[in-house]
Amino acid sequence: MKIALYASSHGFGHASRIAALADSFIRFGIYVYICTDRPRFLFQELKAEDYQYREISIDRGVVHGENLVTDLPATKSALLRLFSQREEIVSREVEFLRREQIDLVIADIPFFIVEACGYAEVPVFGVSNFDWAFIYGGIFANDEDMLPIVNTIWSLHRRMDKSYLLDLGNEDSVPGFKNPVAGGLLAREKDAFKDIRSEYDIALGVPILLMMFGGEGAIDLPLSEICKAWTGVIMSPYQASGIDNLIRVSPDEDFLSLMQAADLVICKPGYSTFSEILSLGKSMICVPRKNYPEEEVLLAGIKDYPPAMVVEDFPQDVDSIKALFAQLPHGDFAQKTSNSELEGKMLADYLRLKYPEDRLLSVCDLGSNNMNYILYNKSRGELIHRSWCSTYLGLDFADGVLPEQSLLRAFEATQDILDRDRWLPSEKYLIATGVNRVAANASELLDRISKEYQYKTKIISAKTELHYAWQAAVPLMQEGMNNLVIDIGGASTELAWLDAAARIRGVSLDFGLQSLLRYAETGKSAALKVQDALKDLPKLQNVKIIAVGLTATVLARVLKKIDYRKVLHSSELVISLKDIQDYKSALEDDENNGYKQLVNSRFELNTISLAALVMEQLLDRYGCCDFMVCNDGISLGYAKWIK
Repeated sequence: MKIALYASSHGFGHASRIAALADSFIRFGIYVYICTDRPRFLFQELKAEDYQYREISIDRGVVHGENLVTDLPATKSALLRLFSQREEIVSREVEFLRREQIDLVIADIPFFIVEACGYAEVPVFGVSNFDWAFIYGGIFANDEDMLPIVNTIWSLHRRMDKSYLLDLGNEDSVPGFKNPVAGGLLAREKDAFKDIRSEYDIALGVPILLMMFGGEGAIDLPLSEICKAWTGVIMSPYQASGIDNLIRVSPDEDFLSLMQAADLVICKPGYSTFSEILSLGKSMICVPRKNYPEEEVLLAGIKDYPPAMVVEDFPQDVDSIKALFAQLPHGDFAQKTSNSELEGKMLADYLRLKYPEDRLLSVCDLGSNNMNYILYNKSRGELIHRSWCSTYLGLDFADGVLPEQSLLRAFEATQDILDRDRWLPSEKYLIATGVNRVAANASELLDRISKEYQYKTKIISAKTELHYAWQAAVPLMQEGMNNLVIDIGGASTELAWLDAAARIRGVSLDFGLQSLLRYAETGKSAALKVQDALKDLPKLQNVKIIAVGLTATVLARVLKKIDYRKVLHSSELVISLKDIQDYKSALEDDENNGYKQLVNSRFELNTISLAALVMEQLLDRYGCCDFMVCNDGISLGYAKWIK
């Protein structure tokens, strides 16, 4: 799937929310386009290969003057100028949506993209805690000339296929949203925060005050007196001379990590600032702006958050500021975000909208090293989406059992996919292979997935597995050739072919990438083990080799030096014997001629090398000069087979 995310050209809040959504979609294997003119550093946590940034301006928002007061004449002028470019903007976005074959658009909350989606016939969902009809209707309430503009914006928001109202908003703040669905708390998250104290040489125990006012300027506060009143250090993007405990940070610093390290945040009202403070459980002092309709809604949203204090008139002397600081409560007030839940709701609504009567299947293939996932439209015989994760389930397998840490590691690795899939209107199946067939306690993991995610799970035999692999490769098979299908796993390798009576035959070899790696680490030759196993394969002429599944996909990515998206969207990718030989030669070079940069670890590099070894020997066994890559694996074969 491909999703385009549009963020309003107003401050940083809309873009921060879009960054949070983008991260959630990416964790489900969806490729996203981020369409905005907001600074790229707001998306610095996302991996470059997982998204595309389109620097475009599609709306204007509100123009602020000094002290973040709304500048009505400048806002009106900017909005009228924007509407004069309406045809050009809509035409540009229609062309983009059609060219990139976008499946779904999510807007936070520009309005012209709704019109473009109508022409391009692409579903569009809105998500926000307010819409622009609410904002402009409020600030231009006494300007009759702006009523047609406000009504047009309202009507465009009204045409969205689905809308989601975030916490810190209410139904009055989204008048253009038709039947909005509760969206929860949406906030950026990180797997690991930067060590701010170490980076800025701040000793443990020294209190940190963070002052931040988003992307729309600053508020006039008595900075010198605040610094004198605070017993620790103050971190802020705003500059002042002669203050010893003030640390100036770059505007593109990692503010989520700064916030996580802070004991107190002084800020203006803003959805993303508030949501991130709430998700981290931080204390805050909020200084409202003037004449801005969203303020009232946001402040109402934090009225029950204990460590939040709203200060209309910030004190100007040191003693009063100290007294203000002393009033703030301490404790753990962190609130749970709804990122994955919201994404799941959006995907479920998209599927119901696009396939209202179709039978959908979610199928997982849990092997020794990875879990492959597909969403399949059984009614149409179409693959809707695929994703995968590395579990390393069989890496530490010994004495017939999987260690508890391996089971836990594998379960946690699958959660990014399963937490989102649980919302989808699909039948859910998981087939287990490889080490699951031989581990005495494999059922512990399968039972947990079954209980928590309502999957029907079963361990399949090697014979059944090779039949599913064959089914997955059928679209790439060539009539008049002896098609040979290979699926290299972590613990075993399956091969399938047709006999003289056109019946599927096959063999499961007792090696996979993990077992070969362990074998090689004992000083034995993995090449000789593979060669010995392959010699018993049937003698076939005129052979076409098709490698199916994730190992083939990863091998293609590295040997061809292209990203996963290009591999997954190529239906007839061929890897030659020369590609393998070039890779082997490059391994003698310390820099690996660019190959090393394509892998995440030495383990991954070693397993790729072993996969290349297996394929090279198979090509040699049948005198072939290349093989085809089938990104689909046994999960698709099972989805095709199931009744």
